[in-house]
Amino acid sequence: MSSSASTARATTDAPVVPAVDDTEHHPEEMTDDVDRSYGKAIIIGSVVGILLFTVGAWLVLQALAPDWSGGANAVIAIWMGIWSGLFLGGTIAVGRWSMRQGH
Repeated sequence: MSSSASTARATTDAPVVPAVDDTEHHPEEMTDDVDRSYGKAIIIGSVVGILLFTVGAWLVLQALAPDWSGGANAVIAIWMGIWSGLFLGGTIAVGRWSMRQGH
């Protein structure tokens, strides 16, 4: 007699899971606090990143090109702040959010 004949067989019956009717849920019930905090982190990080990068770019431009007008430096700084600040601020905010979530 083999050793496998004496062991008990495990049952293969899957547990019965009741069907869920998703038609009754409203969209506001389908988001949770984690989703909201993620969106809030992106928005706050992007806004802060844009503002800080714009101010920093303007200061650097004033130091490197003092003969340019303040308006020209402001336009360049705003353009740089919108693009660089958006992506850098959003990325840092999502990274910090992820660390707070334990990832």
